[in-house]
Amino acid sequence: MPYRPSADLLGGGSAGFVSAQRGTDMVSITADSRPLPGAVELAEATRRFLAEGTGEVFCYWNYTSSEDPLLDVLRGAGSRLWDREGGVRIVLPHGTRGVPDIAEHVAWQQDHGVQVRYSSRLPPGAMVLTEGGAILTTGLQPDSTYVLVSDPHVRPAFGALAQLLWQRAEIPPDQRKDAPSEAERQMLRMLMQGLTDSAVARQLGMSDRTVRRVVAQLMERLGAQSRFEAGVRAVERGWI
Repeated sequence: MPYRPSADLLGGGSAGFVSAQRGTDMVSITADSRPLPGAVELAEATRRFLAEGTGEVFCYWNYTSSEDPLLDVLRGAGSRLWDREGGVRIVLPHGTRGVPDIAEHVAWQQDHGVQVRYSSRLPPGAMVLTEGGAILTTGLQPDSTYVLVSDPHVRPAFGALAQLLWQRAEIPPDQRKDAPSEAERQMLRMLMQGLTDSAVARQLGMSDRTVRRVVAQLMERLGAQSRFEAGVRAVERGWI
């Protein structure tokens, strides 16, 4: 019987990945799966996945520590990632922007054509997905045991999850066509500090009407229903 994505899987939960996890032991969901108990096994399996085929590579990684064996493998993958015709997409948590080692690695990957987005709604753990299958963990901490899933019936479900996570993720501010101007950033910061329209107008040398108009435009661009929500969304996008 073909595997069908569950609501938990497509909603970002871990139920569709692994049926149970106790300590470092992971129980996989299909017979065509095997645990990768150590960094050496993980590195070998990931390199083999990246060497096979030329399709897209999708990766999400929901940790803010740079100490994880999968991240080490991706750092060393280099041309094995960049040379794939299908391209590479990566989704990371917003918190990684403040981790110098990760931020530097991400900038290096982007310089070589890797697409990167950020999200506050990632499932626990991490995953690398290719046309050959997935390498993943649902562990809450780096160094959790990974599992290799090569069941062809499960691959479409992981593909659907990857697409959902990508659509939910935020485009980095420097890649946005609607990125705010410096004056708009200043305005958002002042509003976050609780300044009134009149106070913002005086500091920026604008009229009250102009401030209200710009704020309304910013709220629309952010998809916010209130000024408070606009501030939250602006922070999530890295605008302020």
